[in-house]
Amino acid sequence: MTVNPVIFVHGIQGSWLKDEYPVDYDNAVLWTGILKKNFDALHLHRMDDSIDTEVNRMIMPHQVLPIIYEGIIDEIRDEMDRQPYAYAFTYDWRKDNRLSAQALAEFIERVLKIAGVHEKTAGRRPPRQVVLIGHSMGGLVIKWCATQILSPRKIAKIITIATPYKGSLKAVEALLPGARKLFGIEHKKSMRHAARTMPGLYQLLPSWKGAVVDSASGDSLSPFKTASWQKSLVISLANKYSPEFFPQKLSDAQAFSRVVSRPWPATLARKVYYAYGVGSKTWEQVKVDTRNDNLYQFNKAVEDDRGDGTVPSLSGIQSEISKGTRTHIDQRHAISDLLAGQHANMPNHSELQDWVLGILRYNPYVSNAFESPY
Repeated sequence: MTVNPVIFVHGIQGSWLKDEYPVDYDNAVLWTGILKKNFDALHLHRMDDSIDTEVNRMIMPHQVLPIIYEGIIDEIRDEMDRQPYAYAFTYDWRKDNRLSAQALAEFIERVLKIAGVHEKTAGRRPPRQVVLIGHSMGGLVIKWCATQILSPRKIAKIITIATPYKGSLKAVEALLPGARKLFGIEHKKSMRHAARTMPGLYQLLPSWKGAVVDSASGDSLSPFKTASWQKSLVISLANKYSPEFFPQKLSDAQAFSRVVSRPWPATLARKVYYAYGVGSKTWEQVKVDTRNDNLYQFNKAVEDDRGDGTVPSLSGIQSEISKGTRTHIDQRHAISDLLAGQHANMPNHSELQDWVLGILRYNPYVSNAFESPY
C-alpha cells in the first residue's frame, strides 16, 4: 500500500530566522520567538521586500518553533509505522506568502523524490501525492500553493488549523502606533517599524465586511485603502520610504487576500479538513474615529467568544467545506492557552492532535477519523 508523505507548514512567527552568512556566528540567530527578537535586523528592503534591508545579511528560516510544533509533528511521526516521511516546511514568514507558496511547491517535489527513491529501494510503489497540514498563516501558504501552483492530483489531503482565510484585526493593530500584541507583550518602536515592511503581515489584514467601520456613520471601511488608516501613519511612511510604499503594500495584500478568501475549488474541497478555535474573546469589529486622525478605537472593539483570540470564526470557517470535515477546539481554561494564547497554542491541544491523526488514519484508536462526503 502506498502511503503519502506529510508536510507541516507553520504560521506567522513560526520559524527561527537566522543570518546564514554571518561574520559573527554567535549572533547569527536573529529571531526565535521567545528569547531572541532582533527587530532592527528584520526589516525588508523598501524597493524589493524579497531581500533584507541590511546589505551584509542574508536572513533565512532555520527551524520551526519547538514549543509550538514539536508535539504535533512528533505525534504524527510516532504513529507513522509504515513510513517515515513527515516533514516540517520552514519559510520566511516576513515575506510575500506567494514566494513561500512557490518554495513549498518545490519542497513537495523534493519530498516526493526522496520518498520515491526509498520506496523503490524497498520494492514498493512510490507515492505521487502529499498531505499538507498548515497552522494559521501556513494554511494560506498552502491554499495559494494548492490553487495557484500545484496540480490537485498531487494532493491527497489538506488540513488547516486556525487559518485566517479572511484575515485578522490583530494585523491592523500590529501596523498602528501603539501596537503591542503581534510579537508578544513588548511595546517597541523597532517591532512596529519592522512589521510595516513585511508583506506577510499585510496579507493578514481582515477582508470581511464590517471588520473596520466609521464610528460616526457605521459605514464599512476597507483596511486595504490608505484613506482608512491614521493620517499620521500614512504621512510617516511616505516620508520614510516613498508616497507609493504604503498604498502598494495594501494593494498587493488585497490581491492576495481576494484569492485565499475564495471558496476552495470543487477539485480540492472534497480533500480539505479544517479546525478553528472558539471560546476566546476575539475582535470582530473595530471602530475608527474619522474625525480624529482616523484613530482606531481598539479599546471599544466588538468581540465575542466565537474565535481563538486572534481569528474570529467568520474568518476561520469555510462554508463550502462539509460540516463533517471540520471541527472546533475549545480549551479556554487550559493553562497552556493562558500562557501562549489559544490561537498560537492550538497545535499542542491533544484533542486537535487526535483529530489530525484520525484524518490521517495512522492511529486506529482515534474514533473521530472520517472522510469527506463529497
